[in-house]
Amino acid sequence: MQSTSALSRRGWWGTLWNQLKPEVPTDAETGSVALFHGALWSRALQGHEGLSLTCVEGQLWLTFESDPRDYILEPGSTVRLAKPGLVVVQALRPSRFRLAKVGSAMDTR
Repeated sequence: MQSTSALSRRGWWGTLWNQLKPEVPTDAETGSVALFHGALWSRALQGHEGLSLTCVEGQLWLTFESDPRDYILEPGSTVRLAKPGLVVVQALRPSRFRLAKVGSAMDTR
């Protein structure tokens, strides 16, 4: 028989492990990424990639070198990234976002 503290510890470690292992995109340009609270994700874009970043769950802060604005993304919010520069995303709470190939305009929805 296991003690309650051992079960709590095991549950805590399992939760921590699941939060620390981001879902890595299956290829370099598209896929789903999960971030735990406070975690950062970044990528240097060449400009010809034409990516959109959509918040699926949680809340994200996004800054993009080619754009003077910063963005707070809620579930369903999308930012299109089509210019060269560094994009940095931070999870303001446990979050998940999706990257997808798109056309060449940069805007938010």
